[in-house]
Amino acid sequence: MRSSPSLIITLAGVVSAFTPVGFQPASTNNLTVAFGNTLAINGVNLPKAETQTAPTIGTSQPLVGTYTLMMVDPDIPPQIAGGATSELLHWLQPGLVSANTSTTIGGMNVYELINPTNVSAIATYIGPAPPNKSPTTHRYTQLLLNTTGNGAALSTLSKAGATRSNFNAVDVVKNAGLDVLFGNYFNVSAATNTTVSATGSGTSASGGNGGSTATAAAGAGTEGNSTGLAQSTAGVGAKGAGSGAILAGLGAMAAAVILL
Repeated sequence: MRSSPSLIITLAGVVSAFTPVGFQPASTNNLTVAFGNTLAINGVNLPKAETQTAPTIGTSQPLVGTYTLMMVDPDIPPQIAGGATSELLHWLQPGLVSANTSTTIGGMNVYELINPTNVSAIATYIGPAPPNKSPTTHRYTQLLLNTTGNGAALSTLSKAGATRSNFNAVDVVKNAGLDVLFGNYFNVSAATNTTVSATGSGTSASGGNGGSTATAAAGAGTEGNSTGLAQSTAGVGAKGAGSGAILAGLGAMAAAVILL
């Protein structure tokens, strides 16, 4: 059996796993996602700590062709209270194919979707990090797209995936001329967001966990503020600079007292 640290699996014989109610593009074909041996299906609420590396996902029967996995968060809080939520792209990974043989995960017989040729992610995986701001529960939604031999669709996805914030999954899928074959979502709430250090996965679906704490921190900043990644880290630098200025001022005052 071929395996990969970052996979996607669809399981048979489980209760319905599909896209959230009201979410578009929708699917009622069940894509089951797992973090290790923990199933992340049917809107189950998971702690942030369990979701910081790219999950496993696949199908009850082997698929023919090459597929792309999209994962979005449609619950980014508005900048102004009462405004509409927006989407953030968490993962966009092409080049996925079904394994030749099935494997058992959590008691389920599945055909894993793997990345045997190490196709680079259009957008590498960043783990959930919902801020303590309404809505505090975010629905992380996975969509499986058939991109077999479709260079034009992959080009469209690549252009769209260059910008994570204010993403629009329904427009991107429509513009690429694709349909969602399978869907799923799981929830992460700010109340379960208790990890001290979160590590994001900076690799494609077949790669190792090559990300860093800074990557995940950037992702967390983006979920809390849709204006961009740099803002969350810039604030830390600004605070440090302010502390330095205060210390310098105190030193100058002390020198003045001595002279007096």
